[in-house]
Amino acid sequence: MNLNDSNMLDISTTTAVEKHLDHQQKVFDEMSHFFGSEEATPPEVEPVLDYLVKKALVQCMQEKEGERVRVMDVACGTGALFPSYIKAAEELGVELDIRGIDLSPQMTKFAMQNSKELVEKYNGRHSIECYQAGDFVRFVMGMNSCKESVIGFDYGRSNSAEDDVREKFDVCVMNACFGNFLDLDSAVTAASTCLKVGGVFVISHPLGSSFVQKLHVENSATVPHCLPTQNRLVEMFTHQPLVLTAYEEKANVVLADKSSEVRTLYYASAKKMPYRMLRTIIRLRGTVDEGYGRGGKKLGFPTANLPSSLFVDALEDVPTGVYMGYAVIEPSTSTTTGDKTSKKGRGVIHKAVVNVGYSPTFDGSENKEKIVEAHLIVEKGAMEGDFYGETMRLALSGFLRPEMKFPSFPALIQAITNDVQNAKDSLDVHPYVKFAELDPFLHRSEEEWIGGSGGNEVASYEFESSLIFSARLGL
Repeated sequence: MNLNDSNMLDISTTTAVEKHLDHQQKVFDEMSHFFGSEEATPPEVEPVLDYLVKKALVQCMQEKEGERVRVMDVACGTGALFPSYIKAAEELGVELDIRGIDLSPQMTKFAMQNSKELVEKYNGRHSIECYQAGDFVRFVMGMNSCKESVIGFDYGRSNSAEDDVREKFDVCVMNACFGNFLDLDSAVTAASTCLKVGGVFVISHPLGSSFVQKLHVENSATVPHCLPTQNRLVEMFTHQPLVLTAYEEKANVVLADKSSEVRTLYYASAKKMPYRMLRTIIRLRGTVDEGYGRGGKKLGFPTANLPSSLFVDALEDVPTGVYMGYAVIEPSTSTTTGDKTSKKGRGVIHKAVVNVGYSPTFDGSENKEKIVEAHLIVEKGAMEGDFYGETMRLALSGFLRPEMKFPSFPALIQAITNDVQNAKDSLDVHPYVKFAELDPFLHRSEEEWIGGSGGNEVASYEFESSLIFSARLGL
């Protein structure tokens, strides 16, 4: 597919999403009075809603102690879950800040009234705010649809500082609405983006997957998808910073009279991790440049720069941000004997945090071109001298965060320290640790390597699907 084809596809997808959103808004505006009535949430459904909400809060509270819990209620409708949130919070002894958003202005009006009454009833211990009616994906991501990219999915555009909801919530709940999204990957991307690291993403429905399947069959224009199976969720989360933590289609629910009963329902949850697996493994080999004078001495980490000009235009479509993977400084060849010589730390696989971008924190001295800046994670004394002019191999397999402009140099150092710790922890788990153990590119650093995507014996590069690479390794 050429660039023009890709642009046409993006426009087509955006148009389809916009038409779908218009349809959804019209349908739920027309049904708002029904959903605002008691008939919409009959007494037999209330205990199931209580169960789903309490389970979500308990899961996210495992990451918090004594703090207020911030809840994003997606497609909150008329506020059907608000009473269940407050009831669970009172039982658990926690205070909530609930933020609801819905596409339908009419549904939002009901939600605002219901939230006001609840907040007053509990003397302001909890806060509930309904954002102005709008699409959740656009609200978080700044776009209707997040297209596939090297890092998984496009992470969009931030809103203004006062409206930015990225990494602000402890739990994001999509109850009785997931099947209504036209673009499920974008919905998941927006959910993971609004969560703090350690936060919980919940997809639920009080009547279960069979009920949603029936709605889908009867009216696929309004409900274009069924609820995903457990295996499908694992697939959907492969290139998201999410790990599936719970999946239930039946549960023992406590009823109003304190008895219990097994009910059909749907509950799936995932925990947000500080990393995600790349859609495309990136392998780079080239000569380490002196960069812009911000190397290991200033940052406190052994640092090696590979300017993007080494790889022609190959990095143009690689999103700026902080990646993780592995690095090898190749053993040198003696100019007199032709033998391989090696200073300490050469020919060894090192974990690495890698910034791809322009270093925007450094006002007035930002990179003139996109730089691949690798911070090697090594023990003190494990690396002899600097390695300017030496050849480095980099294999990037994970993404940590977008490139940011920090308010100060110490803030940048703290961020890199956090990135290093996240990378150290993450690269020890499956599948990343296997990538390091089994990738010949890293293990055969004494052999000549020219990447399959382009370059020559001096500098080259290679892009490979992470799923194909995993299959090739038998993972």
